[in-house]
Amino acid sequence: MSEMRENVSQHPDEIVQRHLANYPSHAREEFAEAFAREGLVRIDDLLPKELADALSEEAVHLLRHHSRRREVVLPSTGNTPRAYRSVARDVIATHGKLIPWFFHNEAIREFLSEVAGERLHKVPYEPEEFIVNSQEAIGDTHGWHFDDYTYALIWIAEAPDPFAGGRVEYIPHVSWNKEDPEGQLRELLINRKIHSMYMPAGSCYLMQTHKTLHRVSPLTDYSRRTVIVYTYASERDLHDENITHETMEAIYAPEIT
Repeated sequence: MSEMRENVSQHPDEIVQRHLANYPSHAREEFAEAFAREGLVRIDDLLPKELADALSEEAVHLLRHHSRRREVVLPSTGNTPRAYRSVARDVIATHGKLIPWFFHNEAIREFLSEVAGERLHKVPYEPEEFIVNSQEAIGDTHGWHFDDYTYALIWIAEAPDPFAGGRVEYIPHVSWNKEDPEGQLRELLINRKIHSMYMPAGSCYLMQTHKTLHRVSPLTDYSRRTVIVYTYASERDLHDENITHETMEAIYAPEIT
């Protein structure tokens, strides 16, 4: 690791606070407008390059040494598939440094709150705080679903070839029908416009995940898409007794209970 990269890892709070304090106000406004309109916004340069590179390198390192293969079909999301390698939250908390730091950093959360138009809170369910996922084989996908909590920030550590799938696909401003998830999924895919976006390495995107049907499309060739998924709660989420965790428990059992 270079001397500069070592300094980044040792003093990330000072670096990111200074960086975000100088972030152009017009860009913040554009992000907020796009997020309100689309339920999703791509954010470039959220971190300075050295810190962004170090965060991505940590994700790839953890994936290489601590990941497990996940292949499940989830009835709760309309029998949609999950197929990828992943590193669970507790493993990251034990072996990682920058990924947990990002989640707990107040300056980052304040910036994202400004984009979202309301205060983002640390999610009150530890297994969803942060996860590393990687699609690596042809057909690997993170199938159609909603999230229980309101917000997610997805950091792109490695991006697939743009001709090889792995695109974010989404339908904004809809709600999860947990009574008939497959029927709702069929209706939305037939009748609503599906938005599609390619996300390059080093970028990230904020999504209103409880009101946005979304997936990551299957890889169609040998490539890799590695992301860090951060989950955040709204004020409403903190008092919502209807939030459940069956999808997380299905994917990550027996690592969580």
